Amino acid sequence: MSTLKYLFAALMPLLVSGLSADNLPTSAACPLVSDAQITLKDGRMHLSFSLQADSLRVGSQERLTLTPVIRSANGADEQALPPVVINGRNRAIKQLRTADDSTGATTPFATLTAREAHRQPIAYHTTAGYLPWMEQASLELRQERTGCACGQMDESYITLKETLLYMPQWQLSKEAECPVEYTPRNEQRDAFLIYPVNQTVLYPDRYGNRRELQKIDSALNFVQHNPDYEIKHIGVAGYASPEGSLKHNIELSEGRATALKQYIVRSYALPDTLMTVTPGAENWDGLMQALEAYELPYKEEILRTIRTVDNPDEREAAIRRIGGGVPYQTLLNAIYPALRKNTFTIAYISKERTPQKAHELVFSHPEELNVHEFYRVAQTFYADDRIAYSRVLKVAADTYPAHSVANNNAARACLEEGDLEQAERYLLHTRNEPFTWNNRACLLWRQGNHAEALLWWKKAADNGDPQALHNLQELEKRGY
Repeated sequence: MSTLKYLFAALMPLLVSGLSADNLPTSAACPLVSDAQITLKDGRMHLSFSLQADSLRVGSQERLTLTPVIRSANGADEQALPPVVINGRNRAIKQLRTADDSTGATTPFATLTAREAHRQPIAYHTTAGYLPWMEQASLELRQERTGCACGQMDESYITLKETLLYMPQWQLSKEAECPVEYTPRNEQRDAFLIYPVNQTVLYPDRYGNRRELQKIDSALNFVQHNPDYEIKHIGVAGYASPEGSLKHNIELSEGRATALKQYIVRSYALPDTLMTVTPGAENWDGLMQALEAYELPYKEEILRTIRTVDNPDEREAAIRRIGGGVPYQTLLNAIYPALRKNTFTIAYISKERTPQKAHELVFSHPEELNVHEFYRVAQTFYADDRIAYSRVLKVAADTYPAHSVANNNAARACLEEGDLEQAERYLLHTRNEPFTWNNRACLLWRQGNHAEALLWWKKAADNGDPQALHNLQELEKRGY
């Protein structure tokens, strides 16, 4: 939708009420303008009004030119609309004799004698195109009087409106306080533990297992000994290399995962209900990843066999036969040992801290805070510092890029600052929920996408958004 329709929306009340005679030269009275009509058709503004000139005094030799002028805020641009020209008696006779109707570059809307102008109102109408500089322009009425006794042109201006267009007072969506949410966090470790052949007994201090168990111990100690953390779940999975039957490997991987679970329960006095064991079975995915980075004869044939043979036992038998069994021996010695592993995952939450403690972490370790804590910090410590307050909102969104409320609030802060690029980035991280529609419309309007902004405002208002409804009412003041 074009902005042209609003060009003279602010003019109408002033036109109806007339101009102030106090601002005119003493030799002139004030014309009365009424019945203004402004419409938009085919991309152009159509302006019409009635001009009552019976109070104007025009000397016999004089010409009075009344020209509506649109002037930019900085004075660098202006557009004159077609003027109304009123000639005194002798001036009109001279014009008829000499065909002198020159009034400058702009063709007059009407050229009248003073008697004709006094007889009845002048029905003025014209069209004009909208230019961007007119957004902050003013509307003036220029009066030019020529042929006066002094022999010079007398020119004066009356400002009808300091700001031509009504500037809407947009309302952004109210900042939403994020609910208290404890986002699960995860630490995962792969432990390449060695068990006796075909056994499921874990010996922590043999075969270099202590070094592998330290990976798990460090994760558990990090969470268990931090008073701000609470363990929610521990998962242990076991994986076997593909040699041997699938049934045997499943039993082996599950038994070894259970052995690791028992080690954790004994060492950390954790309730058994916190833990689950998942038999990862044969680690074919790990084998494919290892082969992609390993130079081996018949590698492509081995990979193709893994992808195309569905039955795991038949797949392993086929690999054994490739290249006369030579590549298989390399797999057994170089790749398979790393496929036998346990995977340990600990899921925990960061419990809510006091505002003071959260304040200490908000910029140094924001990942430690939940989404709600950012807003407690902002409201508690930065209520009177809008720059720092906005920074906290942005850090919250950057820390939780999938959190729509956090990103909508950050987008709101950017819109307040005029940073449209950042506002758009944050809104793209939302999931297009209704509470984001009003801010999205505000962004689109400021980007110049007025028609699309109007659609989003209407959609949000229909959904009961009070800020969107206010913004639609502001658009009506501009003539939408």
